[in-house]
Amino acid sequence: MKLKILLAIVLLTLQVSAVDDNGVRHYIKKYMEKKTDSKVNKIETISHYEIAGTDGWEVYFLLLDMNIKLGTSYQQRTVPQVIFTKGNKITFSLKDQYDQSYAKLLKPTVPAEAYDDEHLLVGSENAAHKVLVFSDPFCPYCQEIVPEMISMVESHPETFGLYYYHLPLLKIHPASDATTKVMHLLHQQGDVANVKKLYHLLIDPTEKDVSKVLKAIKVKTGKTFSKSDIGSSSVKNAMEFDKAMKKRLMVTGTPTIFIDGVWDPTRLRYKNYIQ
Repeated sequence: MKLKILLAIVLLTLQVSAVDDNGVRHYIKKYMEKKTDSKVNKIETISHYEIAGTDGWEVYFLLLDMNIKLGTSYQQRTVPQVIFTKGNKITFSLKDQYDQSYAKLLKPTVPAEAYDDEHLLVGSENAAHKVLVFSDPFCPYCQEIVPEMISMVESHPETFGLYYYHLPLLKIHPASDATTKVMHLLHQQGDVANVKKLYHLLIDPTEKDVSKVLKAIKVKTGKTFSKSDIGSSSVKNAMEFDKAMKKRLMVTGTPTIFIDGVWDPTRLRYKNYIQ
């Protein structure tokens, strides 16, 4: 397989045959500070693994805690960064023979703490396969895929556990803010049927009036939720947790689906496990 390597940096001496996790973080810190004139406070390795079919290239998913220089001042930012290594080489860009960037073809593996009871929507925690989904109820692709997935898992609880994470796309779907918070509350109540109903809420996705959104939810589900219900500290903390996991897994859109810890770009691979 012919690979395209851009911006390759030989970081270690010829006496060192391979770079490890500590080496990656050490040299990326030095490189980024010199390149951006910004201080790197900490680098966390989220995930790393060998890329199949690349003759030994590995991918590292990093989160950089940085003081970014903006004009004459600095602001703290968490910056995701994908790095590729082989032997004593590190590169920021690796492409396959079809000129596709591996940075877009790969994502971190899901950490064990993502599979908690709070996010288990349907199925069993002891099931053979874990499905994790990031979703926005107003996303057209989510509306097509996710309710069917939930129903499929409900029918095969011995096969799947479905872990649900909220990713409201607020810039294009402001109505998803209140809607996803209500979905969280419905999830807590074990009301999966109404969670699915909110994928077909009869309201403009661009609606910003929370009262109108809550009224539409009452019409759809028969349940009443107040602004104080969705504005509670517990709901806020739950949304922040989901947002942090989205950043940790470098998720950028919906629906994003992981099967047994691995990103599924087809979004349909779970069907392969249904007998």
